[in-house]
Amino acid sequence: MDGPTSIFAILDTSNPNAGTNPGGINVDNEYPSGGGLPAGWTIILPGNNTLPTWSANQSIPFSFSFNGTAVTQFKVSSSGILTFDVSTALSAPSYTKSTLPDASIPDQSVCIWGMGGIGANDNVITKTFGSAPNRQLWIQFSSYGYGTTVSDGSNFTYWSIVLEESSNTIHIVDHRTGGYATTDKVTAGIQINSSNALSVATPDISSLAGTDPTPIDNSYYSFISGTQPAYDLTATEITTNQYLAAGNTNISGKIRNLGSTTITSMDVNYKIDGGATVTATLNGLSIASLATYSFTHTTPWNATVGNHTIEIWATNLNGSNPDANTANDNKIKSVQVMSENVTRIPLFEIFTSSTCPPCKPGNENFHAVVDTIPEADFASLKYQEDFPSTGDPYTTIETVNRRSSFYGITSIPRMEIDGGWDDNASSFTAQIYGASKAIPAQFKMNGRFVQNNNSFTATVAFSPLINISGAKLYMVIYEKRTVNNVKTNGEIEFFNVVKKMLPNENGTTLPAVSIGVWDSITSSYTFNGNYRLPSNGQAANVINLATEHSVENFFTLGMIAWIQAPNKSVIQACHLTSNILAGTQNILNTIQGVSVYP
Repeated sequence: MDGPTSIFAILDTSNPNAGTNPGGINVDNEYPSGGGLPAGWTIILPGNNTLPTWSANQSIPFSFSFNGTAVTQFKVSSSGILTFDVSTALSAPSYTKSTLPDASIPDQSVCIWGMGGIGANDNVITKTFGSAPNRQLWIQFSSYGYGTTVSDGSNFTYWSIVLEESSNTIHIVDHRTGGYATTDKVTAGIQINSSNALSVATPDISSLAGTDPTPIDNSYYSFISGTQPAYDLTATEITTNQYLAAGNTNISGKIRNLGSTTITSMDVNYKIDGGATVTATLNGLSIASLATYSFTHTTPWNATVGNHTIEIWATNLNGSNPDANTANDNKIKSVQVMSENVTRIPLFEIFTSSTCPPCKPGNENFHAVVDTIPEADFASLKYQEDFPSTGDPYTTIETVNRRSSFYGITSIPRMEIDGGWDDNASSFTAQIYGASKAIPAQFKMNGRFVQNNNSFTATVAFSPLINISGAKLYMVIYEKRTVNNVKTNGEIEFFNVVKKMLPNENGTTLPAVSIGVWDSITSSYTFNGNYRLPSNGQAANVINLATEHSVENFFTLGMIAWIQAPNKSVIQACHLTSNILAGTQNILNTIQGVSVYP
């Protein structure tokens, strides 16, 4: 069908390497369905599409216009096309991209052409974010392939099409790509009809995103509908840290000029928790059309302990000119204010097995990063698992439950950073370590343990810096190096192997404690019976902690503790200092040798 000439006013290509999603309201990690994907997403087109195919028609959950025409439904193809022409007789476009416009693309379409949903996990998924009248409908091509090159565990790409309520803006988001060569590209744009299209570039857009599953490496391109107004400023980011110490705090952010007029002056405003507006006038500016300006408000906020919201926006453009599009003016951010700024010890939990071939490079990559960092600056644990094949001999019921019941992990190698970053340890980098280390602590915490032969008594003290309820304390006895659990993946030694969780994998709920007040929890455990090396990690052979143990060397045991919030975020960790009683010499005398290791 024929359509109108394009009335999309702006093709905004200035957000490559944005490090965020458009609007910032979608902060979900990018994982395959059933492999760590957050709740709320719906599959609308599953994988295994040898030939390109269309999904069923889908409803848009809010009023939306494409190129000035109201649309209520869409469908997507496994080749990266979304069309609002749901009655089209055209077959789904091929897996081979071309230049837009193209006769094989229906009218009223948004294209990330060049992907292929051939693999079993190549799903198209949707989710709505935000609140009316500023919602976003996300249509994500999850764990996709390029062309006819099938995705697998090492080759994958994630892209999304975003429909934005009120503004009628369309975003194309580049989330995450791994394995594929830079020659694997897409055609990104919108097609009005067979003779009228608008593309980011024709036809070769490479993914700029890395493998990080968070939005930290995302890029996006925006198609803004309507006539470009003279004055239109949007707040794109609040750069004030999410975690703050109480006291005077600078409010800073970024303002984007979507209008055609260069901005020479404006008022920047903020309010806290929906309260009074605080205004500062900025003069002597020169913000060109589509340029971004970073500001720091001249009046600091006297932050108080607790959870707060910050809202920013701009007014009185070039004197007294109003903003022509108030729907995109404001930006809101939630922050946590602690009583003081305390350095946090991040927790790295790696789920692994000596029968898992990819676990070897994952562990090697992890140690390549952390072995250059002082051990006191972080805490790390290895949970040996009961698969693949027959599993690791040092599997315990607790390590399996921590993986499957607590985190819901179904594949290894898998690494959890502070209960949030969830990926293969092969993707861990020094930059990711730095980001985890930079988050301030919400608790002060320290601890000691006393070892008397095979008995341990640990006491952990803690003091909250913010009000929080339902958090739990976890303690772990780990062995610094093991070698007897060698199996089939080529690893010959294993570090920081979990031996016992105190009192068990469920942890201990913290009592209610006022900010700044100290409390403590004590827990004890005695390793029972004698050492046994199971033949594998299957349930019939797993160590029975009530009657036996798998500790190779009691001289090399240590303890780590951490506090974890109900949403699974780890808010502080610590190494417990040790006090080995003289009687422990009974065990030390049985040691046959000593090994030196990192």
